[in-house]
Amino acid sequence: MSIFRQFFYKNRKFYDDDFDWENYTADSYHRRLKGDVESQYLTIAKPGDLSFDAGSGKLVTATRPVHPNHGLILEMIGRLQPDSVHEAGCGGGDHVANAQLVFPDIPISGGDRGETQLKLAVQRHPELAGKLGVQDITMPYSTQWPEVDMVYSQAVVMHIHTAVSHFVALANMVRQARKYVLLVENQQCHNFVDDIRALHAGGHLAWEAMNIYLAEGSTGARAALLSRDVLDLPELTSDAQLRAGIKPSQRRLKRAAEDSARGLFGFGGF
Repeated sequence: MSIFRQFFYKNRKFYDDDFDWENYTADSYHRRLKGDVESQYLTIAKPGDLSFDAGSGKLVTATRPVHPNHGLILEMIGRLQPDSVHEAGCGGGDHVANAQLVFPDIPISGGDRGETQLKLAVQRHPELAGKLGVQDITMPYSTQWPEVDMVYSQAVVMHIHTAVSHFVALANMVRQARKYVLLVENQQCHNFVDDIRALHAGGHLAWEAMNIYLAEGSTGARAALLSRDVLDLPELTSDAQLRAGIKPSQRRLKRAAEDSARGLFGFGGF
């Protein structure tokens, strides 16, 4: 991206994404994995590296630790024991592959809008061939998407800021899931709790009942868990709860408020 385009991109009122996806190629994505993640954490697990302890509800690592967000995803799969799982925005496929390794009896799939990232995922994890597909969760819902018990995202919805696209993404994830949606996202990029409650109150979500809980991993990661059924977990009633202890980013919070304000919910009388 040229210096001029970078300046223009950073100074727009509304962002399409936090990344310039036209330049977010397999090579640049791979470099981010190598530099930001793989330098500190285990990303491609081998048999025996990871296991789930049902008694404690914790992920057990035999070698290097996994990223806290990754650990939270695996721990919530283990605690909730869904019959099937799908990752919306699977990128390089590490989460899907490692989840399948830890939970071999649970069918796990992944979707991503970027074909280059899906190709990278199969290169990194050949065993994922046939389990991944092109999926843009901001498109109208497709009946070809896998219908599963649990859908999760990791650093995906936080990047969606075009018009009302993040509302569409959230509604699609709920419709795709029979029981649970786990949002492992930057909690300041959207007003997730308020937006989900507004979508549900306006009749935009497929579930009649909507319960929102705080999901916490054993190594400190936190996420919003949407559940069709009542669970024995701390209830989330506001985004302030989800953001507790996080240093405020005024830029992100302002953008989240602007995104929320673009929503028109339900069918009000006029």
